[in-house]
Amino acid sequence: MISPPGIARVLGGMGGVLFLLSGPLGAEPVPQKSVTLDQDLEKASPVLRRWLERPPDLLDDIENDQAFPTRLGVGIGIATSRRSEVEYLVSLQDVVLARTRLSLSSDFLQGNADNQQWGANARYYLAPLGSYWNLAAQAGYRSLQIEGDSRSGTEVGAKLLFALAPRAADIALSQSWILSTEGGSVGRTLLEFGYTLSPALRVTAVIHWVNSTIRQDTSFGLNVELISF
Repeated sequence: MISPPGIARVLGGMGGVLFLLSGPLGAEPVPQKSVTLDQDLEKASPVLRRWLERPPDLLDDIENDQAFPTRLGVGIGIATSRRSEVEYLVSLQDVVLARTRLSLSSDFLQGNADNQQWGANARYYLAPLGSYWNLAAQAGYRSLQIEGDSRSGTEVGAKLLFALAPRAADIALSQSWILSTEGGSVGRTLLEFGYTLSPALRVTAVIHWVNSTIRQDTSFGLNVELISF
């Protein structure tokens, strides 16, 4: 017959065995292959590593990150309404001020001695800058000379933008009017197709129409633009 102290020792031994089985020896091991794959994926992907270290604020990105880039460009155009005259363009577009929806733009275009235009304007985008579409009200000043006929004054209008792929491809349509005191207002229409070639370079095809009570003018251009500076 087993004495009470003996029974206690037997039960204690059984409890120890159960503890060992339910402890680390009985736990399901973590697959080493899965851990290795996760570490390899993190090393191979700088984007994933950056997201793990600093999770992005997607709402802030939509509000402030531009779906369209700031652009410094040079271009060449053909004025089909003026015997295919060659024009040259320098422009700086959509310099956004301090993470607001307000941007500044300017451009200078030179044809022959009797054909020239330059101007600057401010645009205010109504939707967040990261939106796939946007509408901007714009106002500024423009001087325009076509075959010796000059117009200058305040320019007002609007720009409609579709970002087909943010900072990669977009279509923009602008309509504005030069409120000139030198013979009536002049309407300007620009249709632009932009495509990003690399993180630093982009091309934009432009169709430019000028309409006034005196004449109509049409030109086609291609701009090469620096977008990382």
